Amino acid sequence: MRNRKIGPGKTGLLAALFFLCFGMTAFAAPSVEGDTELTAVEGETVSAEFTITSDADMESAKLEISYDKSVLTYISGSGGNNFSGSGGNGTVQLSSVPNSESTTFTVTFRGSADEDTTLVIAACTIEVDGEEIDVLADADETDADEEDSDEEESDEEESEEKASFVIDERTFYVSHPEDVEGFSLTHIDIQGISSSVRESDTIEGLYLVKLISDNGSYRDFFVYNPDTGNVIPYVQLESGSDTVIFIEADEDVTVPTRYSYVDLGWGAKYTLPAYKHVTIDGVDEIFDDSNRYLIYGINQDGEKGWYSYDYDTGSVQLFDEVAYDGEQAYITELEEKEDGLRDDLEYQANRYNKDMRSRLWLLLAVTLIAIVLLNVALIQHFRIRRLRNPEPEEEEETAPPKPEKKETSAVIVGNLEENETDFNDPGSEREADEADGLEIIDLDDDE
Repeated sequence: MRNRKIGPGKTGLLAALFFLCFGMTAFAAPSVEGDTELTAVEGETVSAEFTITSDADMESAKLEISYDKSVLTYISGSGGNNFSGSGGNGTVQLSSVPNSESTTFTVTFRGSADEDTTLVIAACTIEVDGEEIDVLADADETDADEEDSDEEESDEEESEEKASFVIDERTFYVSHPEDVEGFSLTHIDIQGISSSVRESDTIEGLYLVKLISDNGSYRDFFVYNPDTGNVIPYVQLESGSDTVIFIEADEDVTVPTRYSYVDLGWGAKYTLPAYKHVTIDGVDEIFDDSNRYLIYGINQDGEKGWYSYDYDTGSVQLFDEVAYDGEQAYITELEEKEDGLRDDLEYQANRYNKDMRSRLWLLLAVTLIAIVLLNVALIQHFRIRRLRNPEPEEEEETAPPKPEKKETSAVIVGNLEENETDFNDPGSEREADEADGLEIIDLDDDE
């Protein structure tokens, strides 16, 4: 049902007219609601509940349901006082005597195949103050009145300029939103244009807008942030006893350490603003390989905070920032100690390398000096040795010439025989004379 806001003046006028003309209070029309979409599993049971409500105590209530007999088999039904029920061949009839303003029927089936199926409420009648009321007929009339009103309102909006958003390089236009449970219809300015939106009944300032793509292919609800003018896909999940809706993080919200922004794909064309845990390797960020993300959300009480979302399972839970900050502080302390040890080790290594270079240069200089001194010493040694012991050739050149001795003259006595000469070698003759026992007298010898 659509919730409409009527001005105080109009409300008072209508109430006065009802009191004056009819002398009674106007009540809401009776209705019936229930589980019409079921998932059947072969061999297993599945149940559906249907609730009938009225503005007065019902003396009787009857409900007829149609089902696909190829997928489901009727087993039993229950509900209310003096309940009776029967079913088969695709139809179930249920009845009771509620004597109250509401009653609930439960129907149980057994699946004949693994398939999604739909139940149809074929008929629903109640008796109030002896008068039989067709619940479906009254609901159809109410819906028709509302649809006519919505069509008029929609036609008025179509004739006016519409606010628009660009999502994934496609233009989406704000359209008249249908009913959303927990949200009421209202109007706010979007991009300077009065637009129909849905506002949360319990959370102030939480708006939903219905966007339709320019080609009409996509028609979805988005959460609208009036502070930034941005929209994100409308996602509502259960976290324990809380109902969480993902929203855009406020500007003053601090993102937990070691989390970096990513666009989380959502559906065929949309993305959600999310954050993913990273490991810092020097200056590089290495993203966690899991499918867990950090997304900002708000619960039914208007409490905002970070939520850990598991993309694989679709589960969400409140992120414990206190525990996480304590853990990260401990990790940071360990990393700082490790960095300090690493820096000290690097300093010691650089100092050692620097000292070793200095020592090597010093050793090289000492070696060169030693080699030079050794060469100088060797050169001086050879020079001194050469001065003390001149070379033989030099000695011969510098030595004074020895006086020549005069050859001793000898007197040769005897007769020359044939073939002999007077010019024989005196030495030879002396040797011959000595051999013959002759004595050679040296006339020059004074002795």
